[in-house]
Amino acid sequence: MKLKKIIIPIMALAMTYTLFGCSKKDETSIITNSTTGNSVITTKTNSSSNTGDVTGDDVNGNTSNIEIDDDEITASFILKDSDDNVIEGVNGIYTISNAGSYVASGKLEDGQIYVDASDCEVEISFEGVSISNSSISPIFVNDASEVTLKIKKNTTNYIYDNRTTDYSESEDDTIGKAAIYASNGDLKFSGKGTISITSLNNSGIHGKDNVKIKNCTMLVKAMNNGIKGNDKVTIEEDPTIGIIAGNNGIRTSNSDLSSKGNQQGYIYINGGTITINSYGDGIDAAYAVEIGTSTDSDGITYTPTVDIYTNIYSSYTLTTSTVNSEIKLQNYYASPQIPGGGFDGGGFNGGQAAEKADESAKAIKANEYINVSAGNIFAYTYDDCLHTNDDTLDTGVKASANITISGGTLKLKASDDAIHADGALTIDDGEIYIAESHEGIEGNTININGGSTTVFANDDAVNASNAINVTGGLLDATVSPNGDTDGIDSNGTITISGGTIITRGPNQEMASPIDADGTLKITGGTVIIVGYYQTKISTNLTKTQSSSGSTSGSHTVTVGSTVISYKNSNSYNGTTTVLASQSASIK
Repeated sequence: MKLKKIIIPIMALAMTYTLFGCSKKDETSIITNSTTGNSVITTKTNSSSNTGDVTGDDVNGNTSNIEIDDDEITASFILKDSDDNVIEGVNGIYTISNAGSYVASGKLEDGQIYVDASDCEVEISFEGVSISNSSISPIFVNDASEVTLKIKKNTTNYIYDNRTTDYSESEDDTIGKAAIYASNGDLKFSGKGTISITSLNNSGIHGKDNVKIKNCTMLVKAMNNGIKGNDKVTIEEDPTIGIIAGNNGIRTSNSDLSSKGNQQGYIYINGGTITINSYGDGIDAAYAVEIGTSTDSDGITYTPTVDIYTNIYSSYTLTTSTVNSEIKLQNYYASPQIPGGGFDGGGFNGGQAAEKADESAKAIKANEYINVSAGNIFAYTYDDCLHTNDDTLDTGVKASANITISGGTLKLKASDDAIHADGALTIDDGEIYIAESHEGIEGNTININGGSTTVFANDDAVNASNAINVTGGLLDATVSPNGDTDGIDSNGTITISGGTIITRGPNQEMASPIDADGTLKITGGTVIIVGYYQTKISTNLTKTQSSSGSTSGSHTVTVGSTVISYKNSNSYNGTTTVLASQSASIK
């Protein structure tokens, strides 16, 4: 996506805020989101210009502050090796050319740490540094097998890329494309301290190979990508990461095979608390995205929490002015309340999805596949939330473009599709709540084998171009009562052999709560159809019809000893039909 250097007005969303005058320091607040239980990293950045600060607390006042103030770093910059030898800089450039451990501290203006240690492993401990540069990358790895930036506990560190030129597409690889840039070699971040990375026109972190982050607290503010690893990005264990990006939040760009024949282009989110506010895509993988768990050396397992806001919903505002070697930044973002009050509601009272963005602004995007096996994911997007493309990979093979959800909790709100797979979309387990969407879940083939899926959509709630197969789980589909919208719609076949399905249809006969252009076959499970339908259904189940169950409000269906409760946010014409193993009672 071509970077748009614009300013989007600050949006208040659901959290109250207060504007103050200028002060001397920036602050980062980790705020617990009362709706999702997730943490949100907010910033307020000050300069000598009278732009004001933005601050906010959640409804419970749960705010803890991490002070971001590089004025506290007054000592001169020092770089030492493991033998306590001081490495002298030349014209502000401090060069590391040998393997080993190093310690950096103090303030370095218009300077750089330059690593040129072919086939070597280098560790640099940041112990209270502030490094800025207005002409080259402040941290530049020219050559190494691996460079680890260890962020020491109880220290806060600052990296400023103050260049006024965008070098993201430059063929000159000697000046760097990010505040922290690795031309050759893996980049790793560890430790339990805090690092703030600011890039005026380029990316925050960019490694041409792999980027790996664990345990540290990291705030990235970048006009381009927040974190980019051409080949792979891995986030694991327990970091806290906040990203404000004018392009993509986290990205990989290479879907080719490595020299050893390994597939590249992965993004792994296996732990941590991650908040992304991006003008473009939140997470964009050239090959695949995997969201699951990680376990540390002590046997502790970590589950990720990911909040993503894109385009206008990100409340993204970034300017290109600098004051005192700092980017001038205004940003406010807060987690919106999910409409409908949780899992028993939803609806369309003034909350219809807007038009999607002109350019890609998805929460999580990949080509080959997206797998979610664990975690808490909240997305509020001006495009699709989860999306796979069946594009041709760098290997010359057409991507499978599958999405599989086998665990975790996903709460989604989208201006376009909430979940879209060009290939197969499979739900095996987990809890999915789609509060608002154009189409809820869409794929070439949709397989629902378990879990709980609740969908509110302004068009079709569930739509497949080939087939829909349901063997288990709960599917609760709601569409607007006005318009040509289907609750469950397949251009091919629908086959239901198990599970519980509740589907609603519009107040006109041109559409249906459940519709298939091909065969619609139901051999098991319980299917509750709210509203008029004209589709021919092949079934061996018992049919019960009633005038009850179609009005707005709460209803129950009793089949034997099983009671199914559901709620309609609107009233629907027609009757309620239940297909089950025996006669049902509808109230």
